[in-house]
Amino acid sequence: MIEQVMNSLNQLTDSARYGAYIILILTALILCYFLFSLLLAPLMYLYNRLTDKNKSNVEKQTDFVIGELTEKISGHSFGEVREIGSGGASSVYPARFYRDEDQRSQQILPVGTKVLIIDFDDRGVALVVKANHL
Repeated sequence: MIEQVMNSLNQLTDSARYGAYIILILTALILCYFLFSLLLAPLMYLYNRLTDKNKSNVEKQTDFVIGELTEKISGHSFGEVREIGSGGASSVYPARFYRDEDQRSQQILPVGTKVLIIDFDDRGVALVVKANHL
């Protein structure tokens, strides 16, 4: 088969032969790329599964984020908190009290109160408590 291809290439003019060689080389490179991709994909998948996957940058449960209320929270109502403790860009989240006793006692936290963002519920609402020592 290779001899047939070489005989066919020798019958072409010089410029057509060079073009055919370029096309053959590019085709061979593309085939090698796909072959290596197929062979190495399982190894890369395994490597990604076994390595960190950004777990070292995730905050621990004992690390809370400091925030400041931009809308007041009272009782069972929702307010708004701006994250100020992460050092980078600030984010704003809807907020409500973390503790049920704060909600039942109709506690009020005015705008500007420093709070700790303890957790987020499944809807993305920040669960906060008043930060007494800030």
